Amino acid sequence: MRYGPVFSEYKVKHPFGSGTFATIVRLYNGMRRIDFETKILNNDKFVRYRLLVPSSIKGGRPVDEIPFGAIERPMAQEFPTQNWIDYGDEHRGVALLNRGLPGNNIADGTLMLSLMRSTRIQAYGIGGGFEGQSSDSGLELGKELTFHYALVPHAGDWREATTYRSGLEFNNPLIVRKAVPHRGKLPHQWGLLEISHSNVVLSALKPGPGGAMILRVYEAGGKATSDVVIRLHANILSVREVNLMEDPGNRMNVAKDTFRLALHPFEIKTYEIRLRQGSN
Repeated sequence: MRYGPVFSEYKVKHPFGSGTFATIVRLYNGMRRIDFETKILNNDKFVRYRLLVPSSIKGGRPVDEIPFGAIERPMAQEFPTQNWIDYGDEHRGVALLNRGLPGNNIADGTLMLSLMRSTRIQAYGIGGGFEGQSSDSGLELGKELTFHYALVPHAGDWREATTYRSGLEFNNPLIVRKAVPHRGKLPHQWGLLEISHSNVVLSALKPGPGGAMILRVYEAGGKATSDVVIRLHANILSVREVNLMEDPGNRMNVAKDTFRLALHPFEIKTYEIRLRQGSN
């Protein structure tokens, strides 16, 4: 066990088949998310290891995240999921977040996550051109593999709980850089970008052609959203809507380094932003 003002955690380790299993469970102060780091040393062939999370929710709805959206899927059958799967009703629910582990499903109120599978190609079609090649590395024998996932219990449904933000936070942890105390021009707290609505998610902010900046947002809650305000703490020269290939489209009205837009459910929009030279 380990206790502290920021987080507390406990560890479990035991034999697992002919290998070993170890898990660290971490709870942060002030966060509802429960983080897990699991290590499996596998020495068995043709096995699949799955995480099972039973819930007391009856008659809930399974919702999976897909790229730039979410979809309700059938029970029991395993599907590829992007960052999270959520099970609940309109009153409560629980989200299972994954980091690079897309095999998810829900059956009889139990959330399931595929951690790993030990397998190899058993046979090739005649004349396939792969005869004599080995795929034994797929058996994952003698390797200790590490898996990260998390649970987020919540009130309301996945929209009210903003499960899409929990999935992004888990997959994009805060990067901290220490520095010695020094004088500087920036305030104690500062951000380049503000977006007015929590269901509008920033998915890209990157350099564009000719010194421009490319900004991409999408609506993540499955509801039409009007009068979305995007503000930059920099001097905007111009904003132009572009397509996903970044071909130019209509110019946007800009006032006080702010522009406005509207989004349909799960709609993606991309903008090319040019800043005034010397803008901070």
